[in-house]
Amino acid sequence: MSESASRRSRVAHNTLLNFLGLAVPLALAFFVMPVAARHLGPARFGLLGLAWAITEYLTLFDLGLGRAVVKFVADALHHDSAELGEIVSVSLVAQLAAGIVGGAVFALAAPVLVHSVFRLPPETAGEAIGVFRVVGLSLPAVLLISAQRGILEGAQRFDLSTTIKMLSSVASLSIPAIGAVYGASLPSILLVVLASRILICGLYAFAIHRALSAVRWVRSRNLAQLRRVLSFGGWVLVSNSLTPLLLYFDRFALGSIAGLAAVGFYTAPYEGVTRMLLVPVSLIGSLLPALTSLEARGEQERFGDLTSTSMRTLMVIMAAPLAVVFVFAPELLRVWLGSQYAVESGTALRILAVGVFTNALAHPLFISLYAKNRPDLPAKFHLIELVIHVPLTIVLIRSFGIAGAAAAWSTRVPLDPSLLLWATARAAERPMLVVAGGRTGRAVGAIIVLLAALFASKQLAGGSVVVAIVGVVVLGASFAIVGWNWILRDPERVAIKGTLLTYRRGQFASP
Repeated sequence: MSESASRRSRVAHNTLLNFLGLAVPLALAFFVMPVAARHLGPARFGLLGLAWAITEYLTLFDLGLGRAVVKFVADALHHDSAELGEIVSVSLVAQLAAGIVGGAVFALAAPVLVHSVFRLPPETAGEAIGVFRVVGLSLPAVLLISAQRGILEGAQRFDLSTTIKMLSSVASLSIPAIGAVYGASLPSILLVVLASRILICGLYAFAIHRALSAVRWVRSRNLAQLRRVLSFGGWVLVSNSLTPLLLYFDRFALGSIAGLAAVGFYTAPYEGVTRMLLVPVSLIGSLLPALTSLEARGEQERFGDLTSTSMRTLMVIMAAPLAVVFVFAPELLRVWLGSQYAVESGTALRILAVGVFTNALAHPLFISLYAKNRPDLPAKFHLIELVIHVPLTIVLIRSFGIAGAAAAWSTRVPLDPSLLLWATARAAERPMLVVAGGRTGRAVGAIIVLLAALFASKQLAGGSVVVAIVGVVVLGASFAIVGWNWILRDPERVAIKGTLLTYRRGQFASP
């Protein structure tokens, strides 16, 4: 096997490991989220959804080190650099310190946020203050986990990072559901989640020792090293601070304009469909160290080929499941969460499915720019998007409620891959259509035919669940065959076959 094919197989292998680490919690979420939603009620479940969104947004306090750690660890290992110990030590200390400061500020500001920013009703204000304080208390552990996972991913030890990440996700999902069943308060539930995260930090520390046994703790006074890492991380910080706002502003605005119950009806479909982004998220985790290595070697053609391969593969993988969600949105919600969610959230889920597809295509593009040492470009693009997104979200929510929130999110999303595609093509010195994966016309045509066929099968099925399921399976399999033979190219097919063969033989360790 050539070096290029071997690299694609390694990326595919690591992507599959990441996918499994995210797919297991996703499958679990399908069962436990309805339990939490029913036992908490729309308002308290909306408060829990708000806590999840805030926790995600507070990762801006990581100083951009999450991505920076992956890049600099991968670069140091490629050059066999003696600075690896310094990079690891500086990153962990900086993350922990940032978490302590940021978490303390947020916890102290909890009453102001509840009464003045979100203006929550008096009956939930007391519990909400407790929830926000626990979220602040959890921030050091959240950021430390991010840095530890970045170290393992930079070393391409996705076998270890995936296993621990899966345990962490399962705990974060199952604990709220169990607590809701037993009638526990939301602050108590989140304190138990915090305890599980502290245990996860210990597991990551042990895994890092196993994976990088030569690394020793360094009490570094090398400010140049810290500046180098923070310089890269600074632009990532800008992007990280804007990304959660772009992702979750609709939820905040919906709560302020339409109330917590509306957030509850929006959170469930949003969390459900955006979990499908586990595929591109799995890919970018393995893509950054691989692209960083190619950039360090100056292999620009292979760099561009790997980016194009990622885009083309994502088009094929994401299209069929999201097309099914788009066509059968109300029916899926009725089975998953009940008739009320189907009525209130069906249109929003359809709109969100479109946004998730275009958002998926942005992931390999911004990772390519990070590997090119251009983290400033995604940050600048996010600033442009924010100026458009905030007023658009407010207007659409006031006019259309939950559906308006989904429309605002899905309207903003296509701008992101468009800007990133232009920038990546310029940085890689390749045509935009080539960077986009090539065969774009074939992919778009196949997706349109798939949507039309799914709508036709839904009409033919009438109310028969069995006939609808058969139609989905047949059409999904047909699209998979078309994608494999007509959209994917030989290098992708070889990489996928090699990865599946490796797993069939039981070779699960990261290469």
